[in-house]
Amino acid sequence: MVSARTKAHLMLLAVSAIWGVAPPAIKYSLKYFDTSVFLSYRFLITNILLIPLLFIVEPQTWTTLSRLTVKKWLLLIMAGFLGSTVQLGLLFWGLENTSAIEGSIINATAPILVAIGCFFFLREKITAREKMGISVAFLGSAFVVIEPIFTGQYSASRMHFYGNTAVLLGTLVWAVYAILSKKALRGHVSPLLLTTTMFFIGGLTMPIITFFLHSPYSLRQSFLLAPFSAHLGVWFMAFISGALAYFLYQQATKYVEVSEANIYTYLSPVFTLPLSLIFLKEPVGLWLIVGSAIIVGGVLLSELKTGQRR
Repeated sequence: MVSARTKAHLMLLAVSAIWGVAPPAIKYSLKYFDTSVFLSYRFLITNILLIPLLFIVEPQTWTTLSRLTVKKWLLLIMAGFLGSTVQLGLLFWGLENTSAIEGSIINATAPILVAIGCFFFLREKITAREKMGISVAFLGSAFVVIEPIFTGQYSASRMHFYGNTAVLLGTLVWAVYAILSKKALRGHVSPLLLTTTMFFIGGLTMPIITFFLHSPYSLRQSFLLAPFSAHLGVWFMAFISGALAYFLYQQATKYVEVSEANIYTYLSPVFTLPLSLIFLKEPVGLWLIVGSAIIVGGVLLSELKTGQRR
């Protein structure tokens, strides 16, 4: 029989694959929808799915919400706002101005930030094996991050720098969100309620930004002129990368520590690289291949169990 921890790791592997596919999908669709429009569109679709699903699967939701203390309400709202509008806003705006490959690799530094935060704020332990795996995977990420410096494949433009910075700031916000969501789960908030709350808050706040930046006419034109493939990218982000992946992530963190769960973030670039090469025609050099191999080795080192004999 498969243990709960094994199921959790399989969920996290699926999440890393989904979020690895996400940057190329985002990058493509951002040609037709800017960040605020893309996210408002995405949040709307996700909420149409998740809100009815929440009350069908968990009919006691109203009772659960009515019993939450003010502190837990504030925790839910803060986590939801940071995880949706702030973190995704920074990530998407960053991807508008940098490559999907670079964005994915910068975002892969999240486990380091999460592990440090969980050590200080959640008192989660980091084993020697996990430390070694994180270090090896971080080395692989460093290979890929510095690759453009040596190959000269990307121009050092101001917007490119701003894009990388935005992705990094989004990664920092993700680390905060991961810690807050773990605290919420410890407070007996279900993974589905936590996920739905995040997208509901994003669905309330992001459209405010969208209508401030765009006229109704320009919004209508962007929807009409965008090809079906661009809409498909948004739907993928709404249903698969959004509702499904975030639910699986929250479900998995019920059984493993947040610092352990986020090690799988290192695997996402492994899925991003081939897709960016094939569909976005982004260059992939030897350093990227070597870095990806090191990343996989680091995750395996951290996660695979050794034999019983020491």
